[in-house]
Amino acid sequence: MASHGISNEIEAQEALARDFQPALEGPLVGDKKSSLAITEEYAKADPVYVAKTSHLPQRYSHYRPILGDGNCGWRAAGFSYFETLLRLRNRGQIEEELARMTSLDNFLTTVGGFEAWVFEDMAEETTNLLRDLAELVEPSPRDATALLQQRFNDPQVSNAIVYHLRLLASSWLQGSPEVYQGFIPDDLGVVGYRKNILEPVDQEIDHLGMTLLIDVLLKPIGFAVEIVYLDRSEGTQANSHVIQAQDANGVPTNPGGPMIHLLYRPSHYDILYKDGPAIPLQALGEVTRNPNIQVNRAVNIAHQHSIQSTPMGTDYSQLDLTTLLTIPVFGVPQPSHHGFPSQYQPAVDQAYAPSPINSISPISPGASAATTPSSTTLQPSFSTQPPQPPALTSPTLTSPHSSFPPNTSLPIHASPHRPSLSTQSPLCSDLTSPNSAGSVFRPSQYELQADWAQTGPDQFVTTTFRNSHYNTAHYNNPNFQPEEWDPKAEEQHSRKRSS
Repeated sequence: MASHGISNEIEAQEALARDFQPALEGPLVGDKKSSLAITEEYAKADPVYVAKTSHLPQRYSHYRPILGDGNCGWRAAGFSYFETLLRLRNRGQIEEELARMTSLDNFLTTVGGFEAWVFEDMAEETTNLLRDLAELVEPSPRDATALLQQRFNDPQVSNAIVYHLRLLASSWLQGSPEVYQGFIPDDLGVVGYRKNILEPVDQEIDHLGMTLLIDVLLKPIGFAVEIVYLDRSEGTQANSHVIQAQDANGVPTNPGGPMIHLLYRPSHYDILYKDGPAIPLQALGEVTRNPNIQVNRAVNIAHQHSIQSTPMGTDYSQLDLTTLLTIPVFGVPQPSHHGFPSQYQPAVDQAYAPSPINSISPISPGASAATTPSSTTLQPSFSTQPPQPPALTSPTLTSPHSSFPPNTSLPIHASPHRPSLSTQSPLCSDLTSPNSAGSVFRPSQYELQADWAQTGPDQFVTTTFRNSHYNTAHYNNPNFQPEEWDPKAEEQHSRKRSS
């Protein structure tokens, strides 16, 4: 008795599993979205999917999600059929399609074996949509597109059109069974495949069903279809297969015709588009590693920056560039700090007149107004006339302590530029040493060493920089290069620490 009760319980659970229908949310046909959304969706998935989805936006800029209710393949192909007709903006071609669809009613009856009352309401929804689109396609293409999406998101209209497409594919198989016989499972046959796979409601389309639909709906008007397969097959890019009309020699009969792109994921179809330029792979890498990287780079915008505007053809003085300047990718290239920290202020409020040295060499944070060189000291080397203001001067940091690391203003993946002796010779002609100017000011430590020469790449020792992905030695950097141990550098470092 106990075993009999357990058997009944197992059978009841299996019946519930068979009859389970997941809760579906969202429209039947969604709005177009950036294909980067697919990359983000698979960012933490299997590495095979991560690699393929990261390359997908390079070929397809957008995609349109289709609700996975068991009709997504039929609905995606049907919506793309009407949408491609709208893109051509040819009323005459849509009217020709209206006449062809009307003539296919006879095909459903004579070849498919369906009674007229079975399909006439469904076929009427298809022809009504074509008729309405023909009226709007040329004078108001936006309204035509909105009407198409509204009809396909109306369950009654959309499901009627989908079932009309099912009957067309089933009739097409019945008319040419010898062409597709090899793709039908042996236990079904043509009749069984029609009744069990093609005609049942909410039965997802398979590869043969998609081929039949393309042959009866799209090939006769010169539309080609590319199916992109996002699966676990080998390779770092998704495989694709193009189905189009060909002659007896396998040459496409309409090679320049419209192309429909469908994305296939196991048991689901969406629509792909090539509406925009390809997205760079470097940007895709940033999305894969950290989708919120732009947000994280602008978390602190509390600093006040003063921007000096220069009169131009357009008045840019009203624009607020404060937020943009805090983001490294939007900020203007900052001048080299010559080895000093980034907290500096141009000495515009000192006793001497402004000179070009203010835009090149910073004042040491430890220097005060009393130790700043006076105008009488610099007068023999610099003109008292103020130079022309630059197009956009460097921002002045009012906060004495910056919350950003000292090296965050350096260009990404590039070492800061060290000044050469030749470029600074006019400025240092009268400043051979800090004491000669009567102050502790020194433009750069490298200019005081006559035998200094660059022997290799700059070594950044800031902990924040070394642990960030801007460092080329960090494993998250796209240009990752491991550090090489240099015994000379280690010996010099030990000498500095001992001294």
